[in-house]
Amino acid sequence: MAALRVLEQHWVSPPPPTGPRPALPLTFFDIPWLDLNPVDRLFFYRFPHSSAVFLDSHLPNLKSSLALTLNNFYPLAGTIRRSSAYDDRFEICNSDGDSVSLTVGEFENMDFNDISGYHRRPFGKLLLLVPSLPKSSDAQPLLAIQITVFPNQGLCLALKVHHAACDGFSSIHFLKSWAAAASRAAAPPSPPSLDRSSISDPYSLSSKLAKTVLLQRSLPHHHKPSPPSPTLAAATFTLPSHQIQALKLKLQSKDSSFHISTFVISSACSWICLLKTKVNDDDDDDLNRVAHFFFSVDWRNRMRPPPPANYFGNCLGCPCFVKANVGDIVEEKDGFFMACKVIGKAIEGIGVDVYEEMDGVIQKVIQVLPHKPLSIAGSPKLRVYDCDFGWGKPEKVEMTSIGGAGAFSMAESRDDKGGVEIGVVLPEDEIIEFGKQFDKFLDKCD
Repeated sequence: MAALRVLEQHWVSPPPPTGPRPALPLTFFDIPWLDLNPVDRLFFYRFPHSSAVFLDSHLPNLKSSLALTLNNFYPLAGTIRRSSAYDDRFEICNSDGDSVSLTVGEFENMDFNDISGYHRRPFGKLLLLVPSLPKSSDAQPLLAIQITVFPNQGLCLALKVHHAACDGFSSIHFLKSWAAAASRAAAPPSPPSLDRSSISDPYSLSSKLAKTVLLQRSLPHHHKPSPPSPTLAAATFTLPSHQIQALKLKLQSKDSSFHISTFVISSACSWICLLKTKVNDDDDDDLNRVAHFFFSVDWRNRMRPPPPANYFGNCLGCPCFVKANVGDIVEEKDGFFMACKVIGKAIEGIGVDVYEEMDGVIQKVIQVLPHKPLSIAGSPKLRVYDCDFGWGKPEKVEMTSIGGAGAFSMAESRDDKGGVEIGVVLPEDEIIEFGKQFDKFLDKCD
């Protein structure tokens, strides 16, 4: 495997503050993510120039525009620490000299079209493009950036963001703000709202969840997850918009009693294909077991009153838990309908009381983990392909943090409005089988 050549290493700081930058307390939406892995996103762009051109003509602008963007998003340059005033609270602390790591590297002999493609590729190659973010329980950094140049072909801009700092909406808000500042081609998004009073906590859930995190840290089984296997492969599969619409109409004509959406259809398709990849059809025990699936609930528009549209932080709450008999889901005739129905019904069953839903959320997730549930990262609503730094829209966007996590990623289709891209990381033999099952699914839709 080719080796990354590091060209430059920088630490980019926001401008000196004109006023105080107070610590931001972590809310009950933030704390459950404290000890989970960061989120990695890779943005591949066409760049038909040499590394020297990038370093001389593009990097200075990227650094200065990053510094300006961090002026509004200054928490990302800080660290998460235990509160000095309260034993059961965490906060994002900022101080003079805070900075974000920016690594610039080069791959001279790697095919950009290959690494940025949709086809099956060694997952280990993608990991070489991901920046390092140190893990610390005392002062946890929140953001690291790596830009890797493929001379005369393209480049990859990769972000590693600690999920306790913000959710996907906020991290993409940051990236689009940086892109607008760098390209000067479009009006920048509105600045973020850092007002944590937008997330009221009348029942002290943040304190309860912080105590749970500290308890989990003290237990012997609290350990670092194993790194992904080097035999893993990554691929992306696109569910076309016309087939999504046809499936919606088909489901509605059969049974309109449950929630039907693009998300439900995309999730059901992914869940079915994964189960068919892993299940032994001749094993009754395998077919009779219960399969589990969950996804975080976005409370931005569910809370009353809702936080500001530009609120910076997490608004992803207690996961929506779904379960079904494996045999029912992989059944050829009605498996897709059953998968959509259990997911749709679960969505309809999400409560309206955010405090009730979030109470004990960490224990709720821990209880389902032994069942090896499938989960989702990302969302088509984030519009990741709108991040243009002046090089055009990304050729491809990847989420490498799903590797080894029992998750698949979801994003809007780059070229098919209304379509959905589904990212998968599996052992190579399984990803080949997943591709076959996905193609069969699409053939049945026609």
